[in-house]
Amino acid sequence: MLEELSSDKATGATGSARGIERRTVLKGAAWSVPVIAAAVAAPAASASVNNANALLTNNVTSLLALNVLDSATVLTAAVAITVPTTLRITNGAGALSGNATVTITVGRPGGIDVSVGRAYGFGVYRFDSTLTTSGQRTATYQSAPIVGQYGFPVTTFTTTKNVSVASGGTLDIPVEWGLAGNRTGLSINALASFPISVSVVIAGRTLAASGSILVPVGAGIL
Repeated sequence: MLEELSSDKATGATGSARGIERRTVLKGAAWSVPVIAAAVAAPAASASVNNANALLTNNVTSLLALNVLDSATVLTAAVAITVPTTLRITNGAGALSGNATVTITVGRPGGIDVSVGRAYGFGVYRFDSTLTTSGQRTATYQSAPIVGQYGFPVTTFTTTKNVSVASGGTLDIPVEWGLAGNRTGLSINALASFPISVSVVIAGRTLAASGSILVPVGAGIL
């Protein structure tokens, strides 16, 4: 009988301990629910940026007059130039807003060998309908000790713009191009395709776009 009574007491103590243990676990679980919910909800806030993209679009094939950057000179092409005229940001789910750093680079055309003398390249003349400044742009020629600077320049344009795009919306930013650098006695009479690359850095992510400026044979502006 003593052994049975002792066993019952032990069982009772164990059951009580388990009851306390169970209530403690349930209490802990109840407190953990909001933490889990917050962790699940966090990605939704950045979903808009993750679904956004950039595109150079609205190509125009009738451009004849081109301003020379940082100059009052306007050159007229004998054959029309083809250029993209719009930087388009397309948004996904959720609003997209904040300061964006926009960088537009125009490279050198491939397949045209210029070893002496300089030709014009292309740069951004107006961005979002506003004239660009020399402080926002660079133009870098190739260089060698004997011939100095030569060929076509690589140009960059950088600016900061406040961007706001509604959920599922689109933002179109007009871009206008001009001639960059200078020309030293060269006459380029060849098909020239200048590659364009764009980066839009917003909310910790980079949106990229690409395009080209096409100068036909006989345009006479390079």
